[in-house]
Amino acid sequence: MISDIVLGEPAAANIQIVQLYAGLELYSAGEPPHQTLFVLARPPLAVLAGDADQLLLIDPPLDASQRFRLPANVAVLFTGPPQAIGLPQVQTTPGGVAHIRLGDHLLDIYSQSASTVVHLPAVGILCGGAFGSDVTLPQLAPDADGGEELDTLRLLARLVKGGRLQLYVPAVGTLSRDPADVMTRLANDVAYLHSLRRVAPTFAERKDNPAVMGQLIDSLLPSERRSPLCRTVHEANVRRLCTHVAASR
Repeated sequence: MISDIVLGEPAAANIQIVQLYAGLELYSAGEPPHQTLFVLARPPLAVLAGDADQLLLIDPPLDASQRFRLPANVAVLFTGPPQAIGLPQVQTTPGGVAHIRLGDHLLDIYSQSASTVVHLPAVGILCGGAFGSDVTLPQLAPDADGGEELDTLRLLARLVKGGRLQLYVPAVGTLSRDPADVMTRLANDVAYLHSLRRVAPTFAERKDNPAVMGQLIDSLLPSERRSPLCRTVHEANVRRLCTHVAASR
């Protein structure tokens, strides 16, 4: 399916395409790997294939229109904040749950203000976005206090423990087929968010002292998450938490 719509040589390195099930494929590109799930609904009559195909891209690359030959009936869904991509996007409601069917696949979509979880219960696939990644940190929504993100992590933990997990797909990072490994990743995210929330008042008190703030920010960055990507996410989380604390006083 994906190999049929790739246009020329993709811009990203380390391309991998894996067929998971009929109408369900995973496209991985870059380092660290960015994951895109393709969900295709194809009509049974071959003569109709193409014009009547329905395709959903979960966490597509921003150059998807140039990278892929897409059918007319295409939509995208980001597990993080919506991105300007020039393609129709699935509309979600914070706090809501939607159920959609594409071909043989039923998708449960759980939405918050800045994150979305996609679960395909029949095949045990769970797309957790920035949560449960082995290379990135969870991202706070603008003006957030971390509570909503912890709710999302609790939801993911319930889905992992309550279903027959076959594959966990982070937006960025390594796939996992091991429920125990995924639970460890989610627990690490919970610990990170709790550490941010615990020192939130200190952020507000020390924000006018750059040296102290820098030391404090660095001390809260997990030792295994010291990459430039993680540091950028972490500093944005601290800024958003400071904004929330200041606004609530």
